[in-house]
Amino acid sequence: MLGKKMIGKKLGQGAFAMSRKVKELKKTIDNSKIINSTIGTFFDDNENLLIFDTIDKLYRELPAADIFGYAAGVSGSAEYKDAVKKDILSDHIDLFNKKNTYIDVTATAGGTGAIHNTFKGYAEEGDIVLLPNFMWEAYISLTQADNLNYETYNLFSNNSFDLKDFSKKLLNLIKKQKKVIIVINDPCQNPTGYSLSFEEWEAVIEIVKEAASYGEIVLLNDIAYIDYDFRGRELSRKHFSLFAGLPENILVVLAYSMSKSFTCYGLRTGAQIAISTSKEIMDEFSYSSEFLCRTSWSNISKGGMAILNEIFNNNKFLEEINTNRIEWINLLKERANTFIENAKTENLEYCPFRGGFFITIPLIDRKDEIVDYLIKENIFVLPLKNGIRIALCSVPCEKLKKLPKEIKKAIEFFSK
Repeated sequence: MLGKKMIGKKLGQGAFAMSRKVKELKKTIDNSKIINSTIGTFFDDNENLLIFDTIDKLYRELPAADIFGYAAGVSGSAEYKDAVKKDILSDHIDLFNKKNTYIDVTATAGGTGAIHNTFKGYAEEGDIVLLPNFMWEAYISLTQADNLNYETYNLFSNNSFDLKDFSKKLLNLIKKQKKVIIVINDPCQNPTGYSLSFEEWEAVIEIVKEAASYGEIVLLNDIAYIDYDFRGRELSRKHFSLFAGLPENILVVLAYSMSKSFTCYGLRTGAQIAISTSKEIMDEFSYSSEFLCRTSWSNISKGGMAILNEIFNNNKFLEEINTNRIEWINLLKERANTFIENAKTENLEYCPFRGGFFITIPLIDRKDEIVDYLIKENIFVLPLKNGIRIALCSVPCEKLKKLPKEIKKAIEFFSK
């Protein structure tokens, strides 16, 4: 009975499925004996969900109509769109104006909605999307949902972004396909915690411009973790200046999310931010993204949008949140340092890490057996195609001290 386009399409053992296993286990043993490093939400050292007090207060004080009412407009309220621009592009608006670069925003169901809209709106059925080889694996499901294919570029070379492989893969693909969607999850990449330097971004843009001489490029920059960049707010957004004044056949899309930056995970409030020097392309974006929203989820949480409006209309709220974020980033740094120090002691290899929620152990051989071995030891890690992801955001330091030794023991058990 299932439509042919859906046959064989199903989700694997992702973070939510693993978390259900942990929940069942907690019914039989004490949580102190469990290490759960699967879920990508921020927990305190008692493993309770962290929510900004300011956000909690703002939401509870919203008028009922702002919580339960329909949002004004399928593509989001004008106030919300302005708040998104202030949050992400405020430092670069003058440059964009000077270089005749347009910006438009569509409210989406989280950052995932922005990715969904981009794939569905700009790819033809059967097209190949260019993804990193270490990735948030929901990208693959999102390509499958639209009957797309994907190829991967190598993310790392000598602990840096592999510009050579990125260039090779993109140029080969654009010459064959004539239009390519590229995904770069940066800064604080999920799952590795890597962030490109400004110089690496400069090189990426030069490669993209070269590829654009052969066809059309949609550069999708997934910025879900932008506010946990250890370099700080200004440097996390510095590379956006490179998106001004690009050739008309390059469309940049930013996938924005309130989930991590404002701890609004369940409100599913995000945005698709489009940047282009072509008025025609931006007009197409405006009506097509609105159509996609209407035919996918209709409109998003009015309450989520109202919160962002309040934050960017009152500096007091923004200052409170930024102060809290700095404290939380310091906690992430402490957890990362704890894990890395112990990983080095155990000679446990990990991918280049520069900040954010996650760190990844590259692993291919007997990975599934290693993950199952760890589960029997009440240790839960998220399996990837080419490694295992550790969620620094949700594991206290005391457990992170032990984790590298346990992972190394499991790897050595299956390498005998």
